[in-house]
This record gives sequence, structure tokens and C-alpha cells, in this order.
Amino acid sequence: MEIVEYSDALKEPLFGFTDKCFTDLGKTFDPEGRHSFYKDIGNEFLAFWCLMSDGKVAGSAGIKPFDEETAELKAMYLSPELRGKGLGFRLLDTAVKYAEAKGYSRIVLDSMASYEDALRLYSKYGFREIERYNDNTNAQVFMEYRPG
Repeated sequence: MEIVEYSDALKEPLFGFTDKCFTDLGKTFDPEGRHSFYKDIGNEFLAFWCLMSDGKVAGSAGIKPFDEETAELKAMYLSPELRGKGLGFRLLDTAVKYAEAKGYSRIVLDSMASYEDALRLYSKYGFREIERYNDNTNAQVFMEYRPG
């Protein structure tokens, strides 16, 4: 398994992976509406990665600019059968280290309270809960990480 930077050649496999993740979570992937940023990853994100397994997308993570000192972790998903093997940590570490290298002193994320595995991963990495920082009505948990 390897983590690769997103390219347009991965668009359809990424959309299929994301749609499956959303369906498994009881949500709807809407690239024409709420999730339209997926249609222009190159301009919407500072960087975006896919975890590849047997030629298929099996995980994703992206970093978006939030403000001058803050980057935001987005689109962090991992196939359920791969969880608990350190791959989510590798994806998260790739994104955080990239944001650090770009000079961001703070990384934030929002999540749903029901994403217990993800919240454990973020906490283990060093993210701490903070007050709401955006208007995402689907999120109940807000976290930040400050490198160093």
C-alpha cells in the first residue's frame, strides 16, 4: 500500500471510494452540491492524497487553507477493513507534516461525534477538542493540532 498525491487520473476511483464511504456511513455523496469541492481538488486543496491498495483508492486525506496560520484537514476516510493497521495514522501524518512544512502553525478539523474510530485517531495523534470554528451543521466535534 502506498500514499500518492492526487491526480485527475484518480478522480473516478476517488469518487467511487468516497461514495461507498458515505453510503456506509448512511450519508449521501453529492459532488454536484454540498461536496462540489471534490470536482476541483487541485484548486480547492493545498494537497490531497489517496491511499492505494491493489490499484484502488482505499483512503483519502486533504489539506485546505483556512486562514494565514491555519490549515484544515478534510476528506479523511479509510476503508473499514484497513482500520487498526496504522494506515489512517500514516495518512493523517502525511497531511499534518505537509501543513507544517508549508508554515501552518495550526491544523483544525470537524467531525461527527459518531465517528469514534476517527476521533480516537485524532486524539492519539495530538488533536484536542476546541469550540466550533465553522458553520458545518453536520459536525458536532471540532479539534485542533498545534505542531511543536
